Amino acid sequence: MSEGGLLEKAAEQNPSQTVLSADDYTPQTSNVGVGEALKTVALFGIIPVLIARILLVYLPGDELTIPVIGTPLVMAVVFLSSLAVVLWRLGVFSISSSGFALSGTSAVASSVVAISYTMMLILPLILGALLEGELSVGQVEYSEDGESITIKVLQNTISDRDMEASIVILQSGQQVWSSTANFSIDSGKGEGEITILVGDFYSTNALPDSPYTLELTIDGDSSTRDLTYSQITWDTTQWTGADALSRDITGVEGLASGVVKEDPDRCSGDADNCLVGVVMSGWSGLDTGADKPARMPFADYTVEAVLMEGNDVAIAYPTISVSNTEASWDSKGGIFGTGSGTWGEYGSEFAMEGSVFDATFGKYVPRDEFDSAGDYGCYSFTVTVTQGESQISDTSYYDYSTSNSNDIWEAVSVC
Repeated sequence: MSEGGLLEKAAEQNPSQTVLSADDYTPQTSNVGVGEALKTVALFGIIPVLIARILLVYLPGDELTIPVIGTPLVMAVVFLSSLAVVLWRLGVFSISSSGFALSGTSAVASSVVAISYTMMLILPLILGALLEGELSVGQVEYSEDGESITIKVLQNTISDRDMEASIVILQSGQQVWSSTANFSIDSGKGEGEITILVGDFYSTNALPDSPYTLELTIDGDSSTRDLTYSQITWDTTQWTGADALSRDITGVEGLASGVVKEDPDRCSGDADNCLVGVVMSGWSGLDTGADKPARMPFADYTVEAVLMEGNDVAIAYPTISVSNTEASWDSKGGIFGTGSGTWGEYGSEFAMEGSVFDATFGKYVPRDEFDSAGDYGCYSFTVTVTQGESQISDTSYYDYSTSNSNDIWEAVSVC
Protein backbone atom coordinates (compact mmCIF):
# COMPACT_ATOMS: atom_id res chain seq x y z
CA MET A 1 0.00 0.00 0.00
CA SER A 2 1.33 3.43 -0.85
CA GLU A 3 2.06 6.16 1.72
CA GLY A 4 -0.80 8.28 0.41
CA GLY A 5 -3.23 5.43 0.85
CA LEU A 6 -2.30 4.98 4.51
CA LEU A 7 -2.85 8.63 5.31
CA GLU A 8 -6.22 8.65 3.64
CA LYS A 9 -7.29 5.57 5.55
CA ALA A 10 -6.16 7.11 8.88
CA ALA A 11 -8.13 10.23 8.14
CA GLU A 12 -11.22 8.22 7.45
CA GLN A 13 -10.88 6.35 10.78
CA ASN A 14 -10.52 9.64 12.90
CA PRO A 15 -12.76 12.22 11.26
CA SER A 16 -13.17 14.35 14.49
CA GLN A 17 -9.51 14.97 15.14
CA THR A 18 -7.97 18.12 13.68
CA VAL A 19 -4.57 19.65 14.04
CA LEU A 20 -4.38 23.30 15.09
CA SER A 21 -1.42 25.49 14.41
CA ALA A 22 -0.21 28.29 16.72
CA ASP A 23 -1.68 30.88 14.39
CA ASP A 24 -5.14 29.40 14.81
CA TYR A 25 -5.25 29.95 18.73
CA THR A 26 -7.39 32.77 20.15
CA PRO A 27 -7.56 33.33 23.98
CA GLN A 28 -10.98 33.11 25.64
CA THR A 29 -12.42 36.54 26.43
CA SER A 30 -15.13 37.42 28.95
CA ASN A 31 -17.87 39.16 27.02
CA VAL A 32 -19.26 41.60 29.67
CA GLY A 33 -21.68 44.23 28.43
CA VAL A 34 -21.92 47.92 29.35
CA GLY A 35 -24.93 47.38 31.59
CA GLU A 36 -23.31 44.63 33.61
CA ALA A 37 -20.10 46.66 33.92
CA LEU A 38 -21.96 49.76 35.14
CA LYS A 39 -23.96 47.71 37.62
CA THR A 40 -20.82 46.10 39.02
CA VAL A 41 -18.97 49.41 39.32
CA ALA A 42 -21.95 51.02 41.05
CA LEU A 43 -22.58 48.21 43.55
CA PHE A 44 -19.01 47.31 44.41
CA GLY A 45 -17.20 50.57 43.64
CA ILE A 46 -19.10 53.85 43.84
CA ILE A 47 -21.50 52.98 46.68
CA PRO A 48 -18.85 51.56 49.07
CA VAL A 49 -16.52 54.51 48.43
CA LEU A 50 -19.36 57.00 49.00
CA ILE A 51 -20.46 55.31 52.24
CA ALA A 52 -16.87 55.21 53.52
CA ARG A 53 -16.45 58.92 52.72
CA ILE A 54 -19.58 59.82 54.69
CA LEU A 55 -18.76 57.64 57.69
CA LEU A 56 -15.15 58.80 57.82
CA VAL A 57 -16.28 62.19 59.12
CA TYR A 58 -17.75 60.58 62.24
CA LEU A 59 -15.35 57.69 62.86
CA PRO A 60 -11.86 57.75 64.40
CA GLY A 61 -8.96 57.41 62.00
CA ASP A 62 -9.81 60.23 59.60
CA GLU A 63 -6.65 62.04 60.67
CA LEU A 64 -4.44 59.18 59.38
CA THR A 65 -2.94 60.16 56.03
CA ILE A 66 -0.44 58.77 53.56
CA PRO A 67 2.87 60.68 53.84
CA VAL A 68 3.85 63.08 51.04
CA ILE A 69 0.50 63.01 49.18
CA GLY A 70 -1.67 63.60 52.25
CA THR A 71 -4.49 61.26 51.14
CA PRO A 72 -6.56 59.77 53.99
CA LEU A 73 -5.28 56.24 54.61
CA VAL A 74 -8.73 54.74 55.21
CA MET A 75 -10.08 56.12 51.91
CA ALA A 76 -7.07 54.80 50.01
CA VAL A 77 -7.65 51.29 51.40
CA VAL A 78 -11.38 51.40 50.58
CA PHE A 79 -10.71 52.74 47.06
CA LEU A 80 -8.15 50.06 46.16
CA SER A 81 -10.19 47.27 47.76
CA SER A 82 -13.31 48.23 45.81
CA LEU A 83 -11.30 48.37 42.58
CA ALA A 84 -9.97 44.85 43.21
CA VAL A 85 -13.50 43.52 43.84
CA VAL A 86 -14.85 45.17 40.68
CA LEU A 87 -12.06 43.73 38.52
CA TRP A 88 -12.65 40.29 40.01
CA ARG A 89 -16.40 40.47 39.44
CA LEU A 90 -15.83 41.46 35.81
CA GLY A 91 -13.50 38.53 35.28
CA VAL A 92 -10.27 40.47 34.82
CA PHE A 93 -8.61 37.93 37.13
CA SER A 94 -9.63 34.81 38.96
CA ILE A 95 -8.63 33.14 42.20
CA SER A 96 -8.77 29.36 42.46
CA SER A 97 -7.07 26.47 44.19
CA SER A 98 -4.38 26.66 41.57
CA GLY A 99 -3.64 30.30 42.42
CA PHE A 100 -4.11 33.78 41.00
CA ALA A 101 -4.63 34.07 37.24
CA LEU A 102 -5.36 36.90 34.82
CA SER A 103 -8.08 36.50 32.26
CA GLY A 104 -9.41 38.65 29.50
CA THR A 105 -12.29 41.10 29.62
CA SER A 106 -14.05 43.14 27.02
CA ALA A 107 -12.77 46.54 25.99
CA VAL A 108 -16.15 48.07 26.89
CA ALA A 109 -16.03 46.76 30.47
CA SER A 110 -12.44 47.90 30.87
CA SER A 111 -13.37 51.37 29.64
CA VAL A 112 -16.29 51.60 32.06
CA VAL A 113 -14.04 50.71 35.00
CA ALA A 114 -11.28 53.08 33.93
CA ILE A 115 -13.64 56.02 33.37
CA SER A 116 -15.60 55.40 36.59
CA TYR A 117 -12.57 55.23 38.85
CA THR A 118 -10.91 58.18 37.14
CA MET A 119 -14.05 60.20 37.80
CA MET A 120 -14.09 59.11 41.45
CA LEU A 121 -10.53 60.41 41.75
CA ILE A 122 -11.02 63.78 40.08
CA LEU A 123 -14.64 64.51 41.05
CA PRO A 124 -13.75 65.67 44.62
CA LEU A 125 -11.23 68.08 43.13
CA ILE A 126 -13.79 69.44 40.68
CA LEU A 127 -16.47 69.76 43.36
CA GLY A 128 -13.96 71.36 45.68
CA ALA A 129 -13.22 74.04 43.10
CA LEU A 130 -16.90 74.62 42.24
CA LEU A 131 -18.60 74.23 45.62
CA GLU A 132 -15.95 75.45 48.06
CA GLY A 133 -17.34 78.40 49.96
CA GLU A 134 -15.73 81.77 50.43
CA LEU A 135 -13.30 81.95 53.32
CA SER A 136 -14.24 84.41 56.05
CA VAL A 137 -13.13 85.40 59.54
CA GLY A 138 -15.75 84.76 62.22
CA GLN A 139 -15.87 85.46 65.93
CA VAL A 140 -12.94 86.47 68.09
CA GLU A 141 -13.25 84.76 71.47
CA TYR A 142 -11.26 85.24 74.68
CA SER A 143 -10.52 82.48 77.14
CA GLU A 144 -12.19 82.90 80.53
CA ASP A 145 -8.95 84.06 82.14
CA GLY A 146 -8.28 86.46 79.26
CA GLU A 147 -4.89 84.90 78.54
CA SER A 148 -5.61 83.73 74.98
CA ILE A 149 -7.65 84.75 71.94
CA THR A 150 -9.21 82.28 69.50
CA ILE A 151 -10.10 83.43 65.98
CA LYS A 152 -12.69 81.44 64.05
CA VAL A 153 -12.01 80.99 60.32
CA LEU A 154 -15.07 79.84 58.34
CA GLN A 155 -15.27 78.02 55.00
CA ASN A 156 -17.49 75.30 53.56
CA THR A 157 -15.21 72.68 52.04
CA ILE A 158 -15.62 69.01 51.11
CA SER A 159 -12.22 68.07 52.49
CA ASP A 160 -9.99 69.27 55.31
CA ARG A 161 -7.62 72.10 54.39
CA ASP A 162 -4.27 73.01 55.90
CA MET A 163 -3.64 76.75 55.70
CA GLU A 164 -1.31 79.48 56.92
CA ALA A 165 -2.32 82.87 58.26
CA SER A 166 -0.37 86.08 58.70
CA ILE A 167 -1.30 87.90 61.92
CA VAL A 168 -0.65 91.55 62.78
CA ILE A 169 -1.73 93.25 66.02
CA LEU A 170 -1.97 97.03 66.14
CA GLN A 171 -2.60 99.37 69.05
CA SER A 172 -3.93 102.81 68.21
CA GLY A 173 -2.95 102.10 64.60
CA GLN A 174 0.67 101.21 65.38
CA GLN A 175 1.93 97.65 64.90
CA VAL A 176 2.97 96.02 68.17
CA TRP A 177 3.30 92.38 67.08
CA SER A 178 3.22 90.11 64.03
CA SER A 179 3.48 86.39 63.41
CA THR A 180 2.29 83.50 61.24
CA ALA A 181 0.13 80.56 62.28
CA ASN A 182 -0.71 77.23 60.66
CA PHE A 183 -4.24 75.91 61.09
CA SER A 184 -6.66 73.43 59.54
CA ILE A 185 -10.25 73.87 58.41
CA ASP A 186 -12.36 70.89 59.44
CA SER A 187 -14.65 69.96 56.54
CA GLY A 188 -17.17 68.47 58.97
CA LYS A 189 -17.55 71.71 60.94
CA GLY A 190 -16.71 74.15 58.17
CA GLU A 191 -14.35 76.08 60.41
CA GLY A 192 -10.82 76.29 61.76
CA GLU A 193 -9.27 78.03 64.74
CA ILE A 194 -6.22 80.20 65.32
CA THR A 195 -5.18 80.79 68.93
CA ILE A 196 -2.75 83.49 70.06
CA LEU A 197 -1.58 84.38 73.57
CA VAL A 198 -2.32 87.85 74.89
CA GLY A 199 1.08 87.90 76.58
CA ASP A 200 2.76 87.64 73.17
CA PHE A 201 1.45 90.98 71.92
CA TYR A 202 0.24 92.95 74.95
CA SER A 203 1.88 96.37 75.15
CA THR A 204 -0.11 98.85 77.25
CA ASN A 205 -3.68 99.34 78.46
CA ALA A 206 -6.43 99.39 75.86
CA LEU A 207 -8.51 101.55 78.21
CA PRO A 208 -9.44 104.29 78.14
CA ASP A 209 -8.67 105.04 74.47
CA SER A 210 -5.88 102.83 73.06
CA PRO A 211 -7.74 99.96 71.35
CA TYR A 212 -6.12 96.86 69.86
CA THR A 213 -6.88 95.72 66.30
CA LEU A 214 -6.26 92.36 64.62
CA GLU A 215 -5.32 92.08 60.94
CA LEU A 216 -5.52 88.55 59.53
CA THR A 217 -4.33 87.64 56.02
CA ILE A 218 -5.16 84.21 54.53
CA ASP A 219 -4.62 83.30 50.86
CA GLY A 220 -4.05 86.96 50.07
CA ASP A 221 -7.36 88.10 51.60
CA SER A 222 -7.16 90.41 54.63
CA SER A 223 -9.70 90.87 57.40
CA THR A 224 -9.70 93.27 60.35
CA ARG A 225 -11.24 92.75 63.77
CA ASP A 226 -11.45 95.09 66.76
CA LEU A 227 -10.29 93.17 69.83
CA THR A 228 -12.00 95.44 72.36
CA TYR A 229 -15.65 94.43 71.92
CA SER A 230 -15.60 90.64 72.32
CA GLN A 231 -17.46 89.45 75.41
CA ILE A 232 -15.99 87.43 78.28
CA THR A 233 -18.56 85.94 80.63
CA TRP A 234 -17.89 84.87 84.21
CA ASP A 235 -20.46 83.40 86.59
CA THR A 236 -21.84 86.73 87.73
CA THR A 237 -20.15 89.36 85.59
CA GLN A 238 -19.37 90.10 81.96
CA TRP A 239 -16.31 91.82 80.53
CA THR A 240 -15.14 93.10 77.17
CA GLY A 241 -11.93 92.62 75.27
CA ALA A 242 -10.92 96.10 76.39
CA ASP A 243 -11.01 94.91 80.00
CA ALA A 244 -8.89 91.86 79.14
CA LEU A 245 -6.37 94.08 77.34
CA SER A 246 -6.00 96.54 80.23
CA ARG A 247 -3.57 95.09 82.77
CA ASP A 248 -1.23 97.83 83.93
CA ILE A 249 -2.22 99.30 87.30
CA THR A 250 -2.14 103.10 87.02
CA GLY A 251 -4.10 104.14 90.12
CA VAL A 252 -3.49 103.22 93.78
CA GLU A 253 -4.99 104.59 96.99
CA GLY A 254 -4.99 103.58 100.63
CA LEU A 255 -7.08 104.43 103.67
CA ALA A 256 -6.59 103.65 107.36
CA SER A 257 -9.75 104.29 109.36
CA GLY A 258 -9.61 104.41 113.15
CA VAL A 259 -12.07 102.27 115.09
CA VAL A 260 -13.02 104.61 117.97
CA LYS A 261 -15.71 103.39 120.37
CA GLU A 262 -16.53 102.44 123.94
CA ASP A 263 -14.73 99.25 124.84
CA PRO A 264 -14.04 98.59 128.53
CA ASP A 265 -11.68 95.78 127.61
CA ARG A 266 -9.45 98.01 125.48
CA CYS A 267 -9.99 101.54 126.79
CA SER A 268 -7.88 102.56 129.76
CA GLY A 269 -8.22 105.31 132.32
CA ASP A 270 -11.23 107.59 132.17
CA ALA A 271 -11.53 107.57 128.34
CA ASP A 272 -15.13 107.32 127.16
CA ASN A 273 -14.27 106.41 123.57
CA CYS A 274 -10.86 105.14 122.63
CA LEU A 275 -9.00 103.90 119.56
CA VAL A 276 -9.36 100.12 119.68
CA GLY A 277 -7.97 99.33 116.26
CA VAL A 278 -7.58 100.29 112.61
CA VAL A 279 -9.44 99.22 109.46
CA MET A 280 -7.14 99.28 106.43
CA SER A 281 -8.38 99.43 102.84
CA GLY A 282 -6.68 99.68 99.47
CA TRP A 283 -7.75 100.62 95.95
CA SER A 284 -5.95 99.54 92.80
CA GLY A 285 -6.90 99.79 89.15
CA LEU A 286 -7.09 102.16 86.22
CA ASP A 287 -6.64 105.86 86.91
CA THR A 288 -9.47 107.57 85.03
CA GLY A 289 -9.29 110.90 86.82
CA ALA A 290 -12.18 109.97 89.08
CA ASP A 291 -12.03 109.89 92.88
CA LYS A 292 -11.08 106.20 92.91
CA PRO A 293 -9.40 104.04 90.25
CA ALA A 294 -11.54 101.76 88.08
CA ARG A 295 -11.40 98.02 88.62
CA MET A 296 -9.01 95.92 86.51
CA PRO A 297 -10.11 92.28 86.68
CA PHE A 298 -7.39 90.87 84.41
CA ALA A 299 -4.39 92.50 86.09
CA ASP A 300 -1.82 90.43 87.99
CA TYR A 301 0.09 92.19 90.76
CA THR A 302 1.23 92.14 94.38
CA VAL A 303 0.34 94.60 97.13
CA GLU A 304 2.33 95.70 100.17
CA ALA A 305 0.60 97.71 102.91
CA VAL A 306 2.35 99.23 105.93
CA LEU A 307 1.02 101.41 108.75
CA MET A 308 3.79 103.43 110.39
CA GLU A 309 3.76 105.14 113.79
CA GLY A 310 6.31 107.84 113.17
CA ASN A 311 9.38 105.86 112.11
CA ASP A 312 8.19 102.60 113.67
CA VAL A 313 6.20 99.89 111.93
CA ALA A 314 2.78 99.52 113.54
CA ILE A 315 1.27 97.01 111.08
CA ALA A 316 3.08 95.24 108.25
CA TYR A 317 0.31 93.53 106.34
CA PRO A 318 1.35 90.29 104.59
CA THR A 319 2.01 90.58 100.86
CA ILE A 320 -1.19 90.18 98.86
CA SER A 321 -0.97 88.42 95.48
CA VAL A 322 -3.76 89.16 92.98
CA SER A 323 -4.46 87.25 89.76
CA ASN A 324 -7.72 87.62 87.82
CA THR A 325 -9.37 89.15 90.92
CA GLU A 326 -8.33 86.23 93.14
CA ALA A 327 -6.40 87.64 96.12
CA SER A 328 -4.40 85.55 98.56
CA TRP A 329 -2.03 86.20 101.47
CA ASP A 330 -0.65 84.63 104.64
CA SER A 331 -3.24 85.21 107.35
CA LYS A 332 -0.74 84.36 110.10
CA GLY A 333 -3.20 82.02 111.74
CA GLY A 334 -6.18 84.40 111.52
CA ILE A 335 -4.37 87.56 112.66
CA PHE A 336 -4.92 88.98 109.18
CA GLY A 337 -8.33 87.65 108.23
CA THR A 338 -9.00 84.55 106.15
CA GLY A 339 -6.06 84.70 103.73
CA SER A 340 -8.18 84.90 100.57
CA GLY A 341 -10.64 87.23 98.90
CA THR A 342 -11.70 88.96 95.69
CA TRP A 343 -10.11 92.17 94.47
CA GLY A 344 -11.21 93.88 91.28
CA GLU A 345 -14.35 91.99 90.27
CA TYR A 346 -17.01 94.18 91.85
CA GLY A 347 -14.90 97.27 92.43
CA SER A 348 -11.33 98.43 92.92
CA GLU A 349 -11.52 98.47 96.75
CA PHE A 350 -10.15 95.74 98.98
CA ALA A 351 -10.54 95.49 102.75
CA MET A 352 -7.42 94.26 104.52
CA GLU A 353 -8.93 92.13 107.23
CA GLY A 354 -7.80 91.87 110.83
CA SER A 355 -8.59 89.43 113.62
CA VAL A 356 -11.52 91.25 115.30
CA PHE A 357 -14.97 91.65 113.78
CA ASP A 358 -17.24 94.62 114.37
CA ALA A 359 -20.72 94.94 112.89
CA THR A 360 -20.08 98.56 111.97
CA PHE A 361 -16.42 98.51 110.89
CA GLY A 362 -15.93 94.95 109.72
CA LYS A 363 -12.72 93.05 110.52
CA TYR A 364 -10.02 95.29 111.94
CA VAL A 365 -6.53 94.99 113.42
CA PRO A 366 -6.75 95.76 117.18
CA ARG A 367 -4.38 98.36 118.63
CA ASP A 368 -3.01 95.87 121.11
CA GLU A 369 -1.65 93.86 118.14
CA PHE A 370 0.37 96.82 116.81
CA ASP A 371 4.10 96.18 116.53
CA SER A 372 4.65 99.75 117.76
CA ALA A 373 3.62 101.46 121.00
CA GLY A 374 0.29 102.67 119.63
CA ASP A 375 0.65 106.08 121.26
CA TYR A 376 -0.81 109.39 120.21
CA GLY A 377 0.94 111.06 117.30
CA CYS A 378 1.36 110.92 113.53
CA TYR A 379 0.72 107.75 111.52
CA SER A 380 1.24 107.08 107.82
CA PHE A 381 -0.27 104.36 105.66
CA THR A 382 1.47 103.31 102.43
CA VAL A 383 0.05 100.95 99.80
CA THR A 384 2.46 99.78 97.08
CA VAL A 385 1.48 97.81 93.97
CA THR A 386 4.19 95.92 92.10
CA GLN A 387 3.98 94.53 88.56
CA GLY A 388 7.27 93.13 87.37
CA GLU A 389 9.78 95.96 87.57
CA SER A 390 7.07 98.59 87.89
CA GLN A 391 5.85 100.01 91.21
CA ILE A 392 3.19 102.54 92.07
CA SER A 393 2.29 103.63 95.61
CA ASP A 394 0.13 105.94 97.66
CA THR A 395 0.76 107.32 101.17
CA SER A 396 -1.87 108.88 103.41
CA TYR A 397 -1.35 110.52 106.85
CA TYR A 398 -3.35 110.45 110.09
CA ASP A 399 -3.22 112.27 113.40
CA TYR A 400 -4.09 110.27 116.51
CA SER A 401 -5.02 112.52 119.45
CA THR A 402 -7.47 112.87 122.34
CA SER A 403 -9.89 115.55 123.48
CA ASN A 404 -12.31 115.54 126.40
CA SER A 405 -11.71 111.85 127.14
CA ASN A 406 -12.42 110.91 123.54
CA ASP A 407 -9.78 109.61 121.16
CA ILE A 408 -9.65 111.18 117.72
CA TRP A 409 -8.28 109.59 114.53
CA GLU A 410 -8.41 111.90 111.53
CA ALA A 411 -6.83 112.12 108.11
CA VAL A 412 -4.40 114.99 107.54
CA SER A 413 -2.49 116.17 104.48
CA VAL A 414 0.87 115.74 106.16
CA CYS A 415 2.25 115.29 109.64
